[in-house]
Amino acid sequence: LTEQKIIFSLTGKICLYGIEDIYSNVDIIHSQYSGNKTKDLTPKRVPLATYPGSESTKWKPTRTGVVCLGLLTFLLLAGIIGLLVCYIRVTHSLKEKIFFYETNSTAERDQNQLQAERENLRANLSFISQQIQQGWVYFSSSWYFISTAKKTWEDSRRDCVGRTADLLVINSLEEQVFIHGLKKEGFWIGLTDKYQEGKWMWVDGTELTTGFWESGQPNSDGGIEEDCVAKWLKPSSQKKSWHDVSCNELLFWMCEKMLQL
Repeated sequence: LTEQKIIFSLTGKICLYGIEDIYSNVDIIHSQYSGNKTKDLTPKRVPLATYPGSESTKWKPTRTGVVCLGLLTFLLLAGIIGLLVCYIRVTHSLKEKIFFYETNSTAERDQNQLQAERENLRANLSFISQQIQQGWVYFSSSWYFISTAKKTWEDSRRDCVGRTADLLVINSLEEQVFIHGLKKEGFWIGLTDKYQEGKWMWVDGTELTTGFWESGQPNSDGGIEEDCVAKWLKPSSQKKSWHDVSCNELLFWMCEKMLQL
C-alpha cells in the first residue's frame, strides 16, 4: 500500500493501471525512488494551448504590417499637404480676383465720375457762353441782365420774369458797388412801397433792412406818388444812389437770377 501511494505521487496523473502491471513494476519504481531522493518530484504543469481570439493570445507586428501602416501614414500626410497647398492657391487666386474686381470697379467709378464732371463742365461752359451772348453778367452766384430799352417798372419786371429772373434785389454793399459800375444811367431795381406806403419791399417778398438812398430820398417829389425805386447815377456815389421814382416813368432796368456754376 505504501508503494502504491508513492507511485501515485510520482506520476501525478496515473489513473488506472492493471494490478499486474503495478506489482511487476514495484521493484523498479522502488529502486528509482531510493536512488533519487533529492530529485524534484513536483508535478510539472503542462501549458495550456492558446487559440486565436483568446485572452492569452499576444499580437506580434510583422514587417509587412509596419510597412503598410507607414505607407498609409505617408499617404495621409501627403493628402493633407496637397489639400493645404490647394487651399492656399485657391485663396490667393480669389484674393487676386477680388482685388482686380475692386480695382476695376474703382477705376470705372472714377472714370464715370470724371465723365460726369466733364459733361457738367461742358454744360456749364455752354450755358455761360449762351448767357454772355444774351447780355448777362455773372457776380457772386448771380447773373445780371442790363436792358438796352426803357420801360415802366411793371413792364420791366414782366420782362425779367420772362427771362426766368426778376428785378434786381440788392443784399449787400459789395453787390451795390458792383452794379454801380454796370450802367451809367438810371435803371429800375426790385424795390417798391406801392402795396403799403412807407413799407419798402423787395420783389422776393423780403422787407428792406439796409438802404443806399441818396441824401433826401425817398421824398415823393412834388406830391407825385413815387412808389418805385431806381438806381440813380447822376450825380450819385456808390453808397448813396437810390431814388424813389414814379412807377410809370420809362427807365432801363436790371434783372437778376440766382444760379450757382
